[in-house]
Amino acid sequence: MKIPKPLHYELLRKKIHATDLPFKTTNDIKILTQFLGQKRAIEALIFGIEIESHGYNLYAMGPSGIGKRFLINSILSEKAKKQPVPSDWCYIHNFNTPEKPIALELPAGLGQIFQQDMKLFINEMCHSVITFFESNEYQSGKKRIKISYNKKIKSIHEDLDSVEKIPQLYKEQYKKEKEFESLSIVSIIKPLISRLKKKYRKYKKILNYLLCMKMDIVNHIHDFIKQDERTNLFNFSIDHASLINYKVNLIVNNSQRIGAPIIFDENPSYASLICHVEHVSQMESLSTNLTLIKSGNLHLANGGYLVVDARKLKKNHEAWEALKRALYAGRIIIKPIESESESVKSLSLEPTPIPLNVKVILIGDRNTYYSLCQRDPDFLELFKVAVDFDEQIDRNKKNIQLYAKLIGTIVQRKKLSPFHSSAVAEIIDYSSRLAEDVKKLSTHIRSIKNLIIEADYWSKRNAKKIVDAKDVKYAIHAQIHRMDRARDIYYQDIHRKFIAINTSGQSIGQVNCLSVRRVGSFSYGHPTRVTARVRLGEGKIIDIQREIKLAGPLHSKATFIILSYLSSYFSKNQPFSLSASLAFEQVYCWTDGDSASVGELCALLSALAEIPINQFLAVTGSVDQHGNVQAIGGVNEKIEGFYDVCKEKGLTGNQGVLIPSVNAKNLMLREDILEAAKTKTFFIYSINHIDEAIYLLTGLNPGKRNKDGNFSRNTIYYKIENRLQQFSKNRLRITTK
Repeated sequence: MKIPKPLHYELLRKKIHATDLPFKTTNDIKILTQFLGQKRAIEALIFGIEIESHGYNLYAMGPSGIGKRFLINSILSEKAKKQPVPSDWCYIHNFNTPEKPIALELPAGLGQIFQQDMKLFINEMCHSVITFFESNEYQSGKKRIKISYNKKIKSIHEDLDSVEKIPQLYKEQYKKEKEFESLSIVSIIKPLISRLKKKYRKYKKILNYLLCMKMDIVNHIHDFIKQDERTNLFNFSIDHASLINYKVNLIVNNSQRIGAPIIFDENPSYASLICHVEHVSQMESLSTNLTLIKSGNLHLANGGYLVVDARKLKKNHEAWEALKRALYAGRIIIKPIESESESVKSLSLEPTPIPLNVKVILIGDRNTYYSLCQRDPDFLELFKVAVDFDEQIDRNKKNIQLYAKLIGTIVQRKKLSPFHSSAVAEIIDYSSRLAEDVKKLSTHIRSIKNLIIEADYWSKRNAKKIVDAKDVKYAIHAQIHRMDRARDIYYQDIHRKFIAINTSGQSIGQVNCLSVRRVGSFSYGHPTRVTARVRLGEGKIIDIQREIKLAGPLHSKATFIILSYLSSYFSKNQPFSLSASLAFEQVYCWTDGDSASVGELCALLSALAEIPINQFLAVTGSVDQHGNVQAIGGVNEKIEGFYDVCKEKGLTGNQGVLIPSVNAKNLMLREDILEAAKTKTFFIYSINHIDEAIYLLTGLNPGKRNKDGNFSRNTIYYKIENRLQQFSKNRLRITTK
């Protein structure tokens, strides 16, 4: 076994120096004109946008804050502006089936013109008819008919035998007056309608509509033109219900649009996606009309692109099913609503479906994507293109230069104070910390943007004209300080000994393990005391945390791996007669994960060998059945957490943390820890096997089997094997009695 040595302080944080950047301030940087990384996502996005086959809609996945919306909008904008402007869509009255308004497609801009033309027609028609009704021509015409029939009636009165014909004459008079009125109205509105026919002669639906409208006006003219009983003057109301049949509901107006539409639906619902038909209450019933049909985002995005929040859409079952139905059918179908109350009768509409040609892009996290893949058989049929966004990019010379340009672009677009190259270098290092990898940079642009804005704030507060590295460091510190109340309380409890964490001395069967606690967006190291007790038994390990149902499956798995390692390594040819218990002391919340399994195993080995563990060291790492140490997450927070506890209690010069060797590439530690490592007051050890961990924690040789298969005397493993052999003999003695 190679004896592990502390990591050199220069390996604990990778730094870029201001002199490595080819500029003095961000004023010297050109605006970034390309995307930072995301090659896979961009290729998938372009493929999904350009392919025209059915079902090739897209799902863009990745955590919030990495710039999915910005990148999608940028690529869509470039594509959309080269595409034709889609049609306008209107709804007009269906005179044959009033509850089924007719969908009318018109070239972009013509829908608005048609709507205005019909509004003008209504005004001109009503004023013209009123003028006619109030004219001498109208009054004279009616008077002539009346005089003519009055003479006939008078002559009948003189002939008593023909009196029964009088009612018939009154009917004929009324019919004659209506014919005179109808013919007059037709002659009045004919030039108005002819003008519309000529203008829209290419559109058959409009011509049919105008023909039906002419007859409807004649039949219902007195519904919206009334005579005042006091003045005998005629008037009309433009909002009268009967005039709605002649109005145009322009639900999609593309008159001002350039290229194809790009619509974002951040809070999808049935109404926002498909349509909303409003209703008004009239005499204990709900009624509606074609002007109360409100377009959904599918209408607005038709001929272009619709971007929808996937997580919220998945929660709204009605909206999700309606979207799938529209994509399958290739039409926007508006279903009539059903009243929830039987006592309220509702009259709804079934508008003619509108053909749908849209590319839908769902934006969400990976869990939502995987959930839809597993639980919804329609999902992969309709969303065949996965656009997977990378959370990291390689930290190489090219990407560092691009990252610097990104920072400069944010600074310039936000009109902030210029950032010195040292500030830019500090932000790039912070990006590697976010990525938890010295060879990677984070693509979580939101976090970088927030840090830039906050560093600018602190710089201006100190009356600086240029933001430097100190401002960036203070902004990071301030971000943490705003969120670290829970951490401070926990560390205070350790310092005040309410929570027992020893950072000096030795103890048998007790190890300082490290985990991570998350409070909102803030994570911090959480030192925990793990203890182990052993006795004669039947080869079982009691995990107290699991027994009280405060441990997850990964934690339980780690316990079984430890049991397998112990039994196979020390009791190959004899019954494994150990009964042991493990406890996470003073942990009262849910625990999961396997990053404490190295520490748990070391605590058991210490208890079996009855050899004390150094309490000035803490350990984190996962272990496999062969004793190999495996990678864990949150290594920086864990180290910093134990360092803070040691510093509060007092640094002794021998304290440190054991981490898996593979996690050395994740180290981006605080500068105060680098200084402590440099001055040899705090140490970071990287380990590959449990043997190295037990050596560092005890200072003793763990032992190795010789050619005969036995451990050397006076080694830890020799003592453990002997004790387990004694347990086995005692168990056999007890069972044979």
